[in-house]
Amino acid sequence: MNVPVPQSFVLISLFLFACAPQGEVIEEKDHPAFERGKSLLKVGKSQDALDEFLAVTRRITECPQSHLECGRLLLSLDARKDPVASIYHFRRYLLLEPNSRESSKVEQLIITAEREILRKLPGEPYGDYLDSLKLKEENDLLKREVADLKARLGIPVSSAIQSSIPSSPQAPKQVPVLATPGSPPAATVTRPPGPATVQTYVVQSGDSLYAISRKFYGDSSHIDLIFEANRDVMRSKNSLSVGQKLRIPPVPVNR
Repeated sequence: MNVPVPQSFVLISLFLFACAPQGEVIEEKDHPAFERGKSLLKVGKSQDALDEFLAVTRRITECPQSHLECGRLLLSLDARKDPVASIYHFRRYLLLEPNSRESSKVEQLIITAEREILRKLPGEPYGDYLDSLKLKEENDLLKREVADLKARLGIPVSSAIQSSIPSSPQAPKQVPVLATPGSPPAATVTRPPGPATVQTYVVQSGDSLYAISRKFYGDSSHIDLIFEANRDVMRSKNSLSVGQKLRIPPVPVNR
């Protein structure tokens, strides 16, 4: 015999079921995939660790540390490098942890990822821009090193920085030309800065045309001269590679 069930009883049952807990929310640090990712990192299995951290980001909404690890690995692993994806994960981390002590480092990593994107653009249209950024970094590093040295010697930092920057390019050397008997008065020939003959230079880690120009000519205004002398081995002014041999020509004498 079928007993009719009151409609009110059905509604109450549905309400109680909807209000019942649907499962405990798992914290990021307690998630098995997060723990596996950390363990894999410790033993050097970075690609497997990346897969575990990505799995955490797909299953948990608030997982800042997993986003941070994904960003780092996607930027550092050659086999999985994806600077666009790394920027996404870095920004998710900053959104979830806006007051973290890692924020400044993460912002710098975003800049590094953006440069990787620019370097991969066809034709390298931003090569000169990247060189100028590298030159600025080198200049800032030089200022900090000089300021630190002067501070240890007891010299005010402001004067240290000022004295470390030349006010104008070095004046070219004056080379006298000896006169022979019966000849007109000797003329003075201006020798431009730089090597007197063509030299060979092997590119080192961290080099740029700006840095090489400063090393041989005293300033960074001769990058075009170096580039034109090495067009057979350089696709652009930004296509240097460690171990590459460059010809360093003398500066033509203006007559």
